Amino acid sequence: MQYQVFVLATLAAWFLAQPAALQAQSVSEAPKVEVKADTAKSDANTKSKETQSPLNNGPEKPFNDVTKGYKAVEGLFTLYVNEEENKVLMEVLPEQLDKIFLCNVTLEAGDGLYFDSGAMLDNFPFILKRIGKRVQFIHKNVYYRTETGSSLESAVERGVSSSIVSSARIESRPHPERKSLLIDVSSLFLQDYAGVETALARRKIDFRFDRGESYLGPVKSFALNTEIEAVLHFKNARPRATDARISDGRSMQHRYRYSLSTLPKTDYKPRVADDRVGHFLTLYQDYTDPTSETPYVRYINRWQLEKADPQAPLSPPKQPIVFWLEKTIPPEHRQAVSEGVTAWNRAFEKIGIKDALVVREQPVDADWDPADVRYNTIRWIVNPGSSYAVGPSRTDPFTGQIYDADIRVSADIVRFFVREREEYVQPLTAFSESAQPISLSRLPQSLHCTHADGLAQEAAFGFNLLAARGDIEPGSAQAKLYVHNAIRDLVAHEVGHTLGLRHNFRASTVHTPRELRDRTLTSKEGVSGSVMDYNPVNIAPKGHAQGDYWNTTLGVYDYWAIEYAYKPTSSDEVGELRKIASRSSEGKLAYGTDEDAFGSSLQGVDPTANLFDLGSDPIAFYRERLALSKELLTLAERKFDHKGEGFQKMRRIFTQAMRAYSGAAGAVPKFVGGLYHRRDHMGDPGKRVPFEPVSAKKQQEALAFLNQQIFGANAFSFAPSLVNKLTPERFDDFNNSLYYSPRVDYPVHSVVLDIQKRALNRLYSPITLNRLLDLPLHYKKGQPAFTMADMFVQTRSSIWEEVFKAKPINSFRRNLQRAHLAQLTSLAVQPRESHYFAPGGDDPAGSIAPPEDAMSLARADLLSLKQAIGKDLLQPKLDTMTRAHLQESLARIETALSAEATRSLRE
Repeated sequence: MQYQVFVLATLAAWFLAQPAALQAQSVSEAPKVEVKADTAKSDANTKSKETQSPLNNGPEKPFNDVTKGYKAVEGLFTLYVNEEENKVLMEVLPEQLDKIFLCNVTLEAGDGLYFDSGAMLDNFPFILKRIGKRVQFIHKNVYYRTETGSSLESAVERGVSSSIVSSARIESRPHPERKSLLIDVSSLFLQDYAGVETALARRKIDFRFDRGESYLGPVKSFALNTEIEAVLHFKNARPRATDARISDGRSMQHRYRYSLSTLPKTDYKPRVADDRVGHFLTLYQDYTDPTSETPYVRYINRWQLEKADPQAPLSPPKQPIVFWLEKTIPPEHRQAVSEGVTAWNRAFEKIGIKDALVVREQPVDADWDPADVRYNTIRWIVNPGSSYAVGPSRTDPFTGQIYDADIRVSADIVRFFVREREEYVQPLTAFSESAQPISLSRLPQSLHCTHADGLAQEAAFGFNLLAARGDIEPGSAQAKLYVHNAIRDLVAHEVGHTLGLRHNFRASTVHTPRELRDRTLTSKEGVSGSVMDYNPVNIAPKGHAQGDYWNTTLGVYDYWAIEYAYKPTSSDEVGELRKIASRSSEGKLAYGTDEDAFGSSLQGVDPTANLFDLGSDPIAFYRERLALSKELLTLAERKFDHKGEGFQKMRRIFTQAMRAYSGAAGAVPKFVGGLYHRRDHMGDPGKRVPFEPVSAKKQQEALAFLNQQIFGANAFSFAPSLVNKLTPERFDDFNNSLYYSPRVDYPVHSVVLDIQKRALNRLYSPITLNRLLDLPLHYKKGQPAFTMADMFVQTRSSIWEEVFKAKPINSFRRNLQRAHLAQLTSLAVQPRESHYFAPGGDDPAGSIAPPEDAMSLARADLLSLKQAIGKDLLQPKLDTMTRAHLQESLARIETALSAEATRSLRE
């Protein structure tokens, strides 16, 4: 045994002494590739004796013999295409081996059911490494670094691993002149890269990757990038009924885009990030100085945008950021798109850069391709049934320099601005998590954007309400301006992403309700502090002044974020940036991003960081928004009853109104147990601390809102004449939806219960309960406190009000009471850890158990309800349904208390 240990130790010491296998390569310009047009002729120098390849299991052929009959596509990596055999070979030059390139992977087309189109899946540096008779496609690990010459340089290389994505055999001898290698592209890219099989298996869906029916789509190559499309096939031997909505439940296809590009070689200087301002990051761990407080180095992502004349107060840039409007954009929308881009020039002018962004239209006869990395484009794509837009960019993984961006907008979105999509099969899509597409992205949640989908729904709601009021006539100049400004708002948001800006979900709180109705102010500062928020349509109550409907200009925060990222600085850049960031305590610079609004901690802790709310008081916003929804439902039958038209319009409008209730049920409960969270640093003006508890008064207001508007006995009351008009479309569609809808009538009670459960789940989640336990510690001495007991008692008293006051219980309230009883029973009898998930994730990010005090309060609630229900059942005039409901509730309570007692004894 001692001898074995000695041998192992000796081998380990020898191994650690060896030089690193993979060394970071220098970044250089794309190599010049010269390929003769006639690739059919074999080179005379290749007629030497063929050798046997142990991997090919046959003779190695000369390079030009293998490419005979193939069409050469020259570029960064020259491709050889044989369309008849659907085969593509890629030439790898000697200088391209072991050199770092960048790979972007995009799901260009999904299946319309499980996976959404246009998702950004990955963005990583890679190298091509020759190992014997194969070339490996390796995801290079550049996330742990040290300076060249550091004593830890070799330790870092040995301590981290790069990953093999795929590999391909070498198809021929090296080229006799260029010494380049030839590999089969399909071996690298025809694979289930995104893990579709695994993602569907978690939901017990049996689609399997089918290599045999997968193939390569169009390929393109340019000087700085190579674009490869892979069409993957998945087959299912046991399709489900809903799978047939794909067209044939036994088969589905995905289309992936692999973008291979060089890294730019410039004199770009990285800029360090600050958590008080929201930018996308390039980060790594630096082991140069092991004594530093943190190993992380974080750079913001930004373009190299420099003044042509550094001394001039206002100068054009050396090289502007040029966006080309692809010819796919309908001509009537190009002006709105252009305005969405150039709106950002105002922020750059404030820091001395004139015309930083330039818009040009792609000529009809343009000889360049939008996929070329040298062109930043905005294009319309056909993604049937989707309200979709993204603004991805390519970034140097070493410095954070952005060097390419392409914005894609689905063509259907404009129709959805004035007519929300049909809900044929599942009318609960707005409220049901299961109806959402499955995420495949390996990118951080901060790189996801669903702004366009929500904006489309908001636009449809606003358009229908304004049309019902008579403020907008469909097809009129006002209607066209409404759509124009919505497109402008959407494009400005996506352009902001391409400039490096993250979402800001607190920006919508900077204006009071009165200010939002002041068109002079909203036209100057926008309806929100930032176009990077998810801002709803700004609709004033009937009879009040009306501000702008959309953000037609940048908000105050946007100017600040651009200043931090792009303002020219002196030699003391760190000091100047800190001074800029220290303004974070200014009210109109409020900032909270994705993890603040919907992080793994159940939508974050700060109740002012929300999606699609507006104004300084979210509770007041939702109170007003529900009033607008009720107004729309009141006007619907009278204003949209047009002779000869179908009743489907009524169903769409009803669903739009219910979205407001769902939004309120998700946002307002955040005040209960909530903390206002700031990103200020010590010594910043204002001297604010990171956390401030939501006042007891505000938490009481939130509960009162829920008890009246979401849980109340009269919260949901609909005219029978309207309910009888909520029919879906009766034409068939591509998904055979008529045959897969569980009900043709609208499931009103199910929709209402989903909304109510959304609020209950937030109030009784283990995370909220633990925060309520801690909350009294945050209050100053003598300050009124809100406790967990307050929440339990007030919620119970409200939801079971009829029992305590001996009143009849309507059907909505009976459903709510059962849901509430289930929460209490779970806490008292079998408290379980609650798993929480990172957004878009299928695996739990962690779990948390409810506090013991919550279990005690749940038991106290059950005892109180047992006593009250027992008394109520003695009333002789209870209606049959109420009596049956109370008897069943009492039985459940008694069973729960009995089980709880047994559990306590065992413990």
